[in-house]
Amino acid sequence: MAQRVEGNVEIAASVEEVYGYWETLENLPRFMSNVDEVRATGPDTTHWKIRGPLGSKVEFDAETTEKKENEAIGWNSTNGDVGTSGEVRFEQVTPSRTRVEVQMNYSNPPGGKVGEAASKAVANPKAMLEQDLHNLKDILEGKATPEEVQSRPSAASAQSGAVAFLTSGAGLALVGGGVILYLLLRNSGGGHSSRSFGKGNMRFTIEI
Repeated sequence: MAQRVEGNVEIAASVEEVYGYWETLENLPRFMSNVDEVRATGPDTTHWKIRGPLGSKVEFDAETTEKKENEAIGWNSTNGDVGTSGEVRFEQVTPSRTRVEVQMNYSNPPGGKVGEAASKAVANPKAMLEQDLHNLKDILEGKATPEEVQSRPSAASAQSGAVAFLTSGAGLALVGGGVILYLLLRNSGGGHSSRSFGKGNMRFTIEI
């Protein structure tokens, strides 16, 4: 099932500054947490390299379909590993404040129902968009440098890391061991009590 993701943010900067920063391709990886590179391949075409779920690499070409100075930028992917389109709109709230509204559309992922379920399990486009807009706001308002923003863990990476651990041998062993421990404690009888097990911040508590 195709996905549509929307987000917005107000930034204490002029519409000319906000539009100009977004329009400059070299700036996009500075605030987009999963974007490695955006390279111009023609007057209205670009090539994107992004980090996908669980460390995967995704590339696609895109075409600029709309460009209104200080008002809107629209795009649509033309070929590659992912199908996407979107639009970002810029609205002057005051001479020194701008509202940014973003809409992004993702086509059906490969792999049919299985691929769709897998992509939803390890990626969160809404969380990524919210983080990117927060990053943009911090940079343009002088609250963080691009280098500081780039060092922040991405919403997708944090979620993918948890999924990767739970599906790894260690993660499965931890969860499996916990289930076995629960069954042993349950079969031993006795009154109600609680048992905690796990490692570090990954802990589970079972009431028996």
